Amino acid sequence: MKKKTLTIAIALVLVVALAVGATWAYLTAKTGPVVNTFTAGGAVNQSDLELFERIANKNNDGTYTLGEETTTAGNSYVVMPGVNLPKDPTVNVKAAHGAYYLFVEVTKGEKVDGDTLAYTVDSSKWIKLNIEGREVYAYTADGANPTILNTALSNVTILTDNTITVSGDAAKIAALTADNSKLTFKAYACQAAGFENAADAFAKCF
Repeated sequence: MKKKTLTIAIALVLVVALAVGATWAYLTAKTGPVVNTFTAGGAVNQSDLELFERIANKNNDGTYTLGEETTTAGNSYVVMPGVNLPKDPTVNVKAAHGAYYLFVEVTKGEKVDGDTLAYTVDSSKWIKLNIEGREVYAYTADGANPTILNTALSNVTILTDNTITVSGDAAKIAALTADNSKLTFKAYACQAAGFENAADAFAKCF
């Protein structure tokens, strides 16, 4: 009787041990992770936006011709009545990483007045924006509306015919100085997303 009882006890211990140590296979399913990353970036990097013009070489007769070499510092001219001056400020965007607007701003001295010295910005490439107190233009591909760009842009000139028109009035030309006849160009690029339009983008970014 004792032997039978011991045998039953050992059997129960083994059953409990098997129950505790057994590995159960459940029916399961799972997906892989969905990982979102966020990095700061600009549509155009600083190093990819260029503004330059060709160097104006003075000829023996006092006129100027644009050479092949370029400058980012601008040109200096000796002006004669009625003798127009070549000038070709040019914008390059070497690479783009998103949608952007492209702008140029013109600032000028008081004698760059449309009479003594005159210029026009090429309306087939640039459209003037209503920015109070500033002369700002946005790039346009259709000549009517600012264009949202997504790619690089090469050698976009700013002035019509790359020319400064000079008055034939000798007295007006004699009144020119290095300060009152300055003409300065600056280029800007700004992301297009997050703004109502090009003017809103420029006003808020610059």
